[in-house]
Amino acid sequence: MAPFATLPPEDLALLVERATPRTFEPGQVVIERGTAVEAIHLVVEGTLVEERAGKAWALREPYEIVGGVDTLAASGADVEVRAKGAARTLELGRETLLEVCYDRFDVLNTIATGVAAMAIAARLRLGATGGFGKRSPQTERLPRDLNLAERVAFLHSMPVLRDTALLTLAEVAARSAQTTFEAGEKLWRTGDRADHLLLIVSGVIDCAVGDGLHFALGPREAAGVLDALATVPRWYDATARTRLVALRTRLAHVLDVLEDDPATAVAALTQLARATSGLVAAVPAAT
Repeated sequence: MAPFATLPPEDLALLVERATPRTFEPGQVVIERGTAVEAIHLVVEGTLVEERAGKAWALREPYEIVGGVDTLAASGADVEVRAKGAARTLELGRETLLEVCYDRFDVLNTIATGVAAMAIAARLRLGATGGFGKRSPQTERLPRDLNLAERVAFLHSMPVLRDTALLTLAEVAARSAQTTFEAGEKLWRTGDRADHLLLIVSGVIDCAVGDGLHFALGPREAAGVLDALATVPRWYDATARTRLVALRTRLAHVLDVLEDDPATAVAALTQLARATSGLVAAVPAAT
């Protein structure tokens, strides 16, 4: 089911109120290649054909959005979208979109779900390392059990969380559990339910998709974020290469914390969009 189909009626009503209705004839350009994307389109009726760097990327059906990553990241010069047949959309400019996300967390979460799904799709097209490059993460000394203050300090040391308010980090830390895995232990398999993430304190995780895609995650990196956020099953096998210490937290707990801190939630969404935009832009060179 398309993410926007699950939005509460009052949120859908707000989108309709703030958006501009658009109608497109078969083959008409919705987003023109060569220009920065400044608005998203929520498909109401019909199908939109999305191309990137001149190659087919996706078909967008009713209750799906197009241009979300590009609008939030202020990018998208290589994207072109056309109506496959007659189509109707709701168009929201970037500033309006951010205002709605700030006021309505369910809308923000729904957009984040689509952005995360797009990030997974890009990584699956980025060759043998999934866009992570040939890295050898170094393990760090095994820590003792971290108290709350030490967990907050650790979270603040993660590059992706460095600008997050300490109070917000404290809320996440309080809802996390320190977990240890032995070398060779399977953390999850492709297709498993994705409802939690691991913030790596010490050790290395080997990740694999079938026989062709392999990458590793190490200290101060997070495992399991994209699939949990995209509400899809695990997209890769994860195995502890070394003894692993991580903070385990359920995505639902993180979302609860972010709902109470809309500024951080909006900043996290735009950060995810920028990272995803970079992945998507790298796909043509890898295919």
